[in-house]
Amino acid sequence: MRTVSRGSPVDRRWSVPGMVVSRMRHGLAPEDSPLTLKDVMARADYRDLRTPSVAEGDPAPDFELPTFDGGGTVRLASLLERRPVALVFGSYT
Repeated sequence: MRTVSRGSPVDRRWSVPGMVVSRMRHGLAPEDSPLTLKDVMARADYRDLRTPSVAEGDPAPDFELPTFDGGGTVRLASLLERRPVALVFGSYT
């Protein structure tokens, strides 16, 4: 797994455009895709993904994820009610 933005002690910085180009080079885009890389990068929803909506130090937005066993979901807000939560993104090895 690669890290976007600042990287980590293990992974170098890797930009969103870099990820898109890498995926295109390694054949992860369908051959019959009607969109070019330029088309994708020009889309408003892609530009929105490149614009941070949370700054460093801001509280994390609430989200819900499935549990590992697949038996339900868990919300960040419900965890925060009980104890502090550390969110780790990227490599922490």
